[in-house]
Amino acid sequence: MLTNLKPSIKEPLIVYGTGLIITVLSGIFFSIRGYPLVTTATETLNIISPPSYMISIFLPYGILIGEVIWLWNEKKERNFYILLLIECIIVAIFSFTRYIISIPFSGHTIILFFYLSHQAISNRFHLPLRFLIGIIVLIITMIYKIILWNDPITFLLGALLGIVLWLPEFLYQRKKVLVSGET
Repeated sequence: MLTNLKPSIKEPLIVYGTGLIITVLSGIFFSIRGYPLVTTATETLNIISPPSYMISIFLPYGILIGEVIWLWNEKKERNFYILLLIECIIVAIFSFTRYIISIPFSGHTIILFFYLSHQAISNRFHLPLRFLIGIIVLIITMIYKIILWNDPITFLLGALLGIVLWLPEFLYQRKKVLVSGET
């Protein structure tokens, strides 16, 4: 179906399409299951997480999954796509574990800081729309976590963990640059 498309059209179609599909599916999931209560570092608030907060994070995460699918489909950079897939799985485990056991990390900021680091460094700002999507979701997350819910602890710890989870990708890219002599 997509085999006749140029890579310059196929890549955004796969990446953004995956992001949109995952975002829509998350909306359906939460509509059926219900939205969780807001949990801060110190307590569970008697506030249901709003859809604008809960669903917005799935667009950047879906874009990451779309990038994995694109790299796999094009059979490009096999080692990198395997590394990115493993990182995405680990990021998801940490992010969703937050709702099972109360750990003081924001799943949203884990995803966002992993995503923003990936877009800024690994993609070298060549894809500004992807970076802009991450910044918009980061602003939404900051409004809820820091301003409305007064929860900077899980925000900051999640940000640190997101960057730490991205470090293997950074080291891989750095090694690749050193070996190939690219800049």
